[in-house]
Formats: sequence, structure tokens, C-alpha cells
Amino acid sequence: MIHIRKIVLLIMLFSLFACSSVSNNVQKERNQADVHYKLALAHLQGDNPTLALKELLVAVKQDPRNSSIQVALAQTYQRKKAYSLAEKHYLNALDLSEQDPRYQNNLASLYLDMEKWDKAIYYFDLASKNLLFLNVHVAVAGKAYAYFRKNDYSEALNFSNESIKIAPRYASAYFLKSQIYSAIGDIDQEKNYLQRTIDIAPQFLRARYQLAVLLLQENSSEKAAEHLRTILEFSPTSELGYRAKGLLKSISDS
Repeated sequence: MIHIRKIVLLIMLFSLFACSSVSNNVQKERNQADVHYKLALAHLQGDNPTLALKELLVAVKQDPRNSSIQVALAQTYQRKKAYSLAEKHYLNALDLSEQDPRYQNNLASLYLDMEKWDKAIYYFDLASKNLLFLNVHVAVAGKAYAYFRKNDYSEALNFSNESIKIAPRYASAYFLKSQIYSAIGDIDQEKNYLQRTIDIAPQFLRARYQLAVLLLQENSSEKAAEHLRTILEFSPTSELGYRAKGLLKSISDS
């Protein structure tokens, strides 16, 4: 009887050591995954998605149930235009996070890149209706943009207005309204919302460039030149900067 008890005790002790060993190994893997994940974030901030991808592929093997790693991997694939892989990892992140609205919003943005407008609208709608989502106005504006790309200008305006109502100083919603009015041929309203975009966000250079183009069409060369000079001041070597430089030169030569 004593002998049997000793055997049972030994088995229990072995099991405890085994469980402890497995737990330690799992924690070690997670810690290593976190190191690779943080390195990947640094590479993404340094605009190097290729090196970020290399780190994240290691991290996801070590901690496959970490939703933050899944999302970072999805975002990296999205930046590299590997959209089907990005979609896969966004969906993984949603499952692991119990449908985190931030990830719903991210997936919707991916569907914009993929030009899957209805899927984008669906996930932006889910995110915008989640009471825990901090950036509801962004999701609503995203939904407006998807409707805009579907050429449903009435719904696009409705949701743009809703976004502005939620966040009156969200410049992107005003810029989107300028694009909608441009599409329906209302130039006065397009100019109005371009100017309102700039008033809220003076460094919104796309709005300045488009307003400069409209002003040139009205022969308001000096006003247009002011906007073009501002673009060159903030972003001289960007594509928009080179286009502004070309327009400014055409004004000087005329």
C-alpha cells in the first residue's frame, strides 16, 4: 500500500514538473514573439515593411493566437499590396479579439484598397455601431467614401454629414464632400468644402492643390500661387510638390 502511494506521489510530482515546463516554454515563446513584434513595429515606423514582415513571420509562429501580431502582419501585407494575405490575417485577428471594432475598421480599409465597396461598407458599419470604438467618425467617413466610389452620391453625402456631425473638425470628411460635389459638377460647393478643409487643416495639401487648380480655371492666378507655394514649403519633393512646382512655373511663364 505504501509502495503504491509512493508511485502515485511520483506521478503527481512528474505531472507538476511537466506542466511547469510546458508553461515556461509557452511563456518563453510569447516573450520571444513580443521581441520580434516590437522590432517589426520599429521597421514599419521606419517605412521598411519588408524587414517588418520578416520579423512578424517569426512572431506569428511563436505566438499565433496574439491578435496584435495578426493585425500587424495584416497591415504589413496590405502595405505590400498582398491583399488576400492581409485579409486572412485581419480575419484571424477579429476571431482572436472577439470582433474588436478597430480591426473591423482596418479590414474595411483593406476592402477599400481591394475595391470591394460593399464589404467595406459592411465592416465600417459594424465598427461605427460598436459603443467601444473611439473613432466612430472615421468609420462613418470610410462608409461615405465607399458609397462615393459606388457612385451613390446621395448616401455618400449623408454619411459625410454624419461624420462631420460626430467630429466637426475632421478635415477628411470635408475633403470627401468636396470630391462628391466635384463628381456631381457643383464647383461652388467643391470650392467651399476645399476651403473649409484647409481652414481646419492648413497642411492638407491635396485640398490646397485641388483648390489651386479651380482658382486657375477662374484666372485667379495669385490666389492659386499662394496655395502652390504652401505645398512647396511643406512637401517640395513629394509627387504633389512636383506637380505644384509645375503649375507654379506655368503661372510664372504666362
